[in-house]
Amino acid sequence: MPRYVVSAPPRELDEPGALRTEGTPMPVSPSAALSRRHLFLAGAVGLTSLAALGTVAPARAEEVWSEEFMTRPETREGFLLDAMDEWQIENAKFIIAVIKGHGLDEQAATITLATAIVESWLRNYEPAVDLDSGGLFQQRPSMGWGTYDEVRHKKRAIDAFLGLGDHSQAPGLLDLAPDYHEWAPGEAAQAVQISAHPERYAEQIPAAQTLWARYAGDVAAYTD
Repeated sequence: MPRYVVSAPPRELDEPGALRTEGTPMPVSPSAALSRRHLFLAGAVGLTSLAALGTVAPARAEEVWSEEFMTRPETREGFLLDAMDEWQIENAKFIIAVIKGHGLDEQAATITLATAIVESWLRNYEPAVDLDSGGLFQQRPSMGWGTYDEVRHKKRAIDAFLGLGDHSQAPGLLDLAPDYHEWAPGEAAQAVQISAHPERYAEQIPAAQTLWARYAGDVAAYTD
C-alpha cells in the first residue's frame, strides 16, 4: 500500500465516512478514513506520512473519458499544486475538457477549477462529507443539485455547477453570473456555492490559473 506525505490546509470538514465502491458499502479502515481535520492534526503532532487507500487512476495513453472514470470514487486527501496525484490531475484536465466542450473560456475554467479545489481538493468524493454533499463540488441532492449518483458523476456535476445540467434544479454559474467576466472569480464561485467561507475561492484562483496554463493546450474539448 503506497504512503504519501500530505500537507493539509488548516480547515475542517466532517468525517468522510465509509467508502462505497460500485454501489456496495465497504468499511474503511481507521488508517484510510482520514478527514482533513485528521490530516491537519497529524501534521501538528509531527506525523510525516499517512496511509492512503490504494485506488489509482487507470493509465491511459490517450484521453478517453470512460464511464468508469466518470463515477469511480477517489479517497486520498490533500492538495498541493506541484504534488498532485494522478486522480487530481485527471480531474483537473477533465474539468478543462468539459469547459472547452461547452465553448467556454479560461475565466470559466478558472472559476470552476478553484471551486473544485476548495470543495474537494479535486477529488470526486464518494462518501457524504458534509450532510448529504458529495462529488467534486460537494453538491447536495437535498438542495436540488441532482440525485446521489448525479452529484458524483463528474460530467453532470460540472454541468450543474456551470448551470448547464438539465438534471439540476439549483442555479449555476451562467444562471447567477452570466457576465462572470465582470466578476472577481472568487465572488462568482461564491455566488454558486453560497459557502460559509467565501474567501477560500479567491485563495485558489492562482492555482486554478496555473492548472489551465499547464494542461489546457493538451486537452481537447469533451462533449457527450
